[in-house]
Amino acid sequence: MKTYSSRHVILTAICCFVACAGDFAVTAIIGLHYKNYDALNQSESFLGTSISPVALYMNTWGVIFSILFVLYAYGLQRTIFNEGFWQQVSVWLIVIYGLGEGIGSALFPYEHTGDGLALTGKLHLLFSTIGVIAIVVNSFVLLRVFRKEHFPCLSAYARFVAFSGLMFIMLFLLAKMHIIPLRGLWQRLFIADYYSLLIVVAVEMLRLHYITNSER
Repeated sequence: MKTYSSRHVILTAICCFVACAGDFAVTAIIGLHYKNYDALNQSESFLGTSISPVALYMNTWGVIFSILFVLYAYGLQRTIFNEGFWQQVSVWLIVIYGLGEGIGSALFPYEHTGDGLALTGKLHLLFSTIGVIAIVVNSFVLLRVFRKEHFPCLSAYARFVAFSGLMFIMLFLLAKMHIIPLRGLWQRLFIADYYSLLIVVAVEMLRLHYITNSER
């Protein structure tokens, strides 16, 4: 493995950790200041609508969120994902996720009009869906990056996330159609599932970097 700047590797990992943990921490904290918000039954998108008293904070976080994920993807591309077709695919899928779920969703709040979605709500749904598809596909791409014969534990975990994430998304969609309750819970569970894989990749980057340095 090539050697890279320790500062570069650490900053890349920090961007991942802050983006993933921050998405839960920020939405949990600002959700407490939205009196009528029900985190278990409402998705995070409702925090950024015009009727939300915390919309400015939520949409500002969306921009920061995108920046962090783009930096994380860039850091991976400069380190352990600097070579290989599937590595480059993973980098771009992370970028698409960050932009779709961050800036894309922030610029177009999840607004409703009458019984349906307003134009901004439809665009919000479009960008969010693109982002979710990207992160779902990325879990399967990582199975090609971290082959079982070289990374048995990481490959097994990527496989677990790839399929458990789909299960949580199906539960989220059922809740969105009002077939089952707890829409907000299922959304957070599938997000946490995919974030855990991104964090594991960041930890693997740190591990490989320090193993390489210790052998020099």
